[in-house]
Amino acid sequence: MLRVPISHAKEGMELALPVYNPRASTRLLLKPGAILEQSTIERLIELQLPELWIKYPNMEMVSKYVSPKIMASRAEIVSGVADAFSDAGRDMHARLEYTNYQQAMGLLMARLIDDPEAAIFIGEIADSGSPAIRHGANVGYLCMLMGLRLSFYLLRERKRLSARLAKDVTSLGVAAMLHDIGMTRLKQSTLERWARDHDATDLEWQEHVKIGYHMLKGQVEPSAASAVLHHHQRFDGSGFPKRKLFDGREIGIEGSKIHIFARILLVADLYDRLVHPAYTLGDSESSRESRPPVYALNELMKEPYQSWMDPIVFQSLLSVCPAYAPGTMVELSNGMQAVVTDWDAHDPCRPTVSEVSRFEDDDEFEVINLQEHPEIEIVEADGIDVRSYNFYPKHKHSFDLRMVEKSMSNGIYTLNPDEINSTEDRDIEDEEQAA
Repeated sequence: MLRVPISHAKEGMELALPVYNPRASTRLLLKPGAILEQSTIERLIELQLPELWIKYPNMEMVSKYVSPKIMASRAEIVSGVADAFSDAGRDMHARLEYTNYQQAMGLLMARLIDDPEAAIFIGEIADSGSPAIRHGANVGYLCMLMGLRLSFYLLRERKRLSARLAKDVTSLGVAAMLHDIGMTRLKQSTLERWARDHDATDLEWQEHVKIGYHMLKGQVEPSAASAVLHHHQRFDGSGFPKRKLFDGREIGIEGSKIHIFARILLVADLYDRLVHPAYTLGDSESSRESRPPVYALNELMKEPYQSWMDPIVFQSLLSVCPAYAPGTMVELSNGMQAVVTDWDAHDPCRPTVSEVSRFEDDDEFEVINLQEHPEIEIVEADGIDVRSYNFYPKHKHSFDLRMVEKSMSNGIYTLNPDEINSTEDRDIEDEEQAA
């Protein structure tokens, strides 16, 4: 299989995976095996479908990373976010279908557990025409992936719960898909100002976390409502909402005092916002074009982002979000045209690639593991120059989440000994004061 941006789709290509309607994400448009015609491609472009998966000679190894069942669950999440934003924006007193969202996330979690190789973030299901809906769906899915990889960390950070409940990330997924629901209740002037400036210091815009918290409080588990309230808290304490002290000073919550769900949500939110600068109500792709995953991962390793994130949570992002996802078309520094067929989270920018020349070729391709050829690098991905975005591990275990888990189980790894205060699932005083 080959992941093809819709702009690269050509007549005669055969679909390898189903295509869902971007405007009604659970509705199937095209079945696997369908042969693309020019009129079909033009219609898909009109619908703003971001990409297709097509059959391609000698690319069967990519299929292990793509699950039709997981794709169907992701489509359900897109529809859930769309319904929630539509209902909340239309009626101040609308009752959101929280039970349905919980069930959808529970099914997604089960499918991710059943197919761990396909439990990575590859591409987009659909561009619904609304950057806010795409953002909610992407962040919801990404949080589920990260949460499952962080089961060892969740056990430590949610000590008051049983192991089964501590590792259950269903509520995290619900919080993530609805994390910006409070935006639907902001004044139009505030939304217009935010869409224009994206100024995170705008106090009226900051109110969306409190609004969202009160919309969800009592309807979802406290951990989910807390994550919505605190998804802009930063690990260095520079986030919001602020906590008022007895002496009148206001400070942000920092380090491990922030609920683990909110820490995961922050990282997923930052990542998707860097990939898709058009991510909120009123945004437009025409003025804020999307960027490749490798760009976002590279940026997150720099300041100020690095100080904003729990470093263990960021490691989990690297473990589920390939810099160059399997199925991506790339050009190498030696001039070779290739497709990414395998990846290693320990060295994200040196995947395994297979040579391609033309779509019609059925010849065997040369396979190159770029970890064995450090003199060769990816210079272009999906038509975008990425040379300045590549990053490489400083040592063997720089991006090794399992090593973090092993070190933590041996009592060796700590973030900052002064900040290790495990958060617990309860309506903590910080939430009530901030809200």
